Amino acid sequence: MITPPDRNSLLAKLPAVAERRIAVHVTRDAERHIRSGHPWLFADSIVRQSHEGKPGDLAVIFDQKRRFLAIGLYDPTSPIRMRILHQGTPTNIDTAWFNEQLAAAAAVRAPLRAAGGTTGYRLLFGENDGLPGLVVDCYATTVVVKIYTAAWIPYLSVLNELLATVQPYQRLILRMSRNVADLPEYLYGLTDGAILSGPPLVGPIVFHENHLCFEADPIHGQKTGF
Repeated sequence: MITPPDRNSLLAKLPAVAERRIAVHVTRDAERHIRSGHPWLFADSIVRQSHEGKPGDLAVIFDQKRRFLAIGLYDPTSPIRMRILHQGTPTNIDTAWFNEQLAAAAAVRAPLRAAGGTTGYRLLFGENDGLPGLVVDCYATTVVVKIYTAAWIPYLSVLNELLATVQPYQRLILRMSRNVADLPEYLYGLTDGAILSGPPLVGPIVFHENHLCFEADPIHGQKTGF
């Protein structure tokens, strides 16, 4: 039986996202790329910004005429300074917005579950699902979140709650890219392979793909374990 995950003490230590948003002005080339849907903004494309921020702060990009261009997650530790979440018209990036993105991703993968014979699959494909730098894989009743930017760390608590709604699970595990794992000052006690919610994991996880049986090691294996 799958039970809803309890909030882990590690998640309770995470910082709140700053209410003040960073205003960012970019080069004309970057402006053109963002309008065409590019999900990244590199540091050398920033002409000026209102103030410095921490990983996960929301930043708003304005065009040459000071009109809203896009909004995304800021990461001062990465050459990819922003991961774009939305562009075009102003919008609120809040719990409801994240829930909509996750629900849309889950709906696309729903046929995999409905067909039977598959209990392991990728629920969220980062940039392709509008959440750049974030990957979510499912292995039976275990869900693995891998982050490629420290900007996602302040959002892990809300992701834990929302993922349990769109994809009920027993255990949530965090994996980090090497560049994120090497930033202890922004990890708030988190480590690569940490269990954010649910019971300890003993041994590999058995899952199925098109009725074929596989094993995954979400804590020590490559990428998300498979």
